[in-house]
Formats: sequence, C-alpha cells, structure tokens
Amino acid sequence: MRFLVAAFLDDVALDAEFEPGTLPLHVTLLGPGDTHADQGQLEAGIEAALAAFAPLEVEAGDDELFGDAHDIEVTLLDDETGELDAVHRALIQQLRPLGVALVDASYAGAGFRPHVTATDGDRLDRGERVELDAVALLERDAHAEGGPVWRLIAQFPLI
Repeated sequence: MRFLVAAFLDDVALDAEFEPGTLPLHVTLLGPGDTHADQGQLEAGIEAALAAFAPLEVEAGDDELFGDAHDIEVTLLDDETGELDAVHRALIQQLRPLGVALVDASYAGAGFRPHVTATDGDRLDRGERVELDAVALLERDAHAEGGPVWRLIAQFPLI
C-alpha cells in the first residue's frame, strides 16, 4: 500500500479522490511511503502518534521552489514551537514497526521542511495563519479508472 499523511488547510470529505499533483492546500506530515501493513494497522499507528497533539496553529513564511527542477512553488511554514516537527517524528516512530519505506527518505527526520505547496489558484501568503485541526490518511490507487489517484481513506481530528 502506498500512502501519504497530510493535514489539509480546508475540510476535505472522506473518499475524496485527487489526481497526482492536484491535492488541495495541505501540509505533508509523512510520505509518500509504502508498507505491507493494512489500513487498520496504519490507522492505529497514526492515532497513537497523534494522541498527544491538539490543533496546530501555523504561520506562513517565505516562498521557495522545491523539486529536482526547482519548479514547485511552496510556502514554508514557521515551526518555532517545533510542533510540526514533533508530529512528523511521532509518525515516523509509530509507523516504523510497520515496515514503512518512504519513497524519498531525504524529506524525513532532519530533512523535514514543513510547507504548503501552491496550487493553480491558491497559496498561502506570508504571515497568514491557519489552524490544522485534523490529519488525513490518503492511499494511492494506481489502478483507478482514468489513472492513478490519491483517495482520502481516514481522518483523525486533533483535540
């Protein structure tokens, strides 16, 4: 199973599907990754990782270009409290026993740089504050009719 753990800036419905590169504004907290664990095991690990966290308030910082070709526009998030990093590391700790292999581990641990990728019509402006009050588990369905999609398969409120 290929999966992604993210926090959307706006509400997204369970079972929503997105073609690669079309996810609404979000913060990737872990992934994409692969595992032979089932959805229930992933959900239990994510719930355990998030148990200590309340909603997170984040502030948009500088814009930057990501990707191998430096062509992906992102807005970095100020993580002065270290909470986003703590969530990221808790996810790694809880999911590691499930044999999770990240597609690109250079973005994990010390390489984690919380950001929001700009979409065609939307982005965060420097200084804008948003609250992340839920975390989503998305599964990549490579065999969906019409081509691969990311499907939101579970949500975890931060309380």
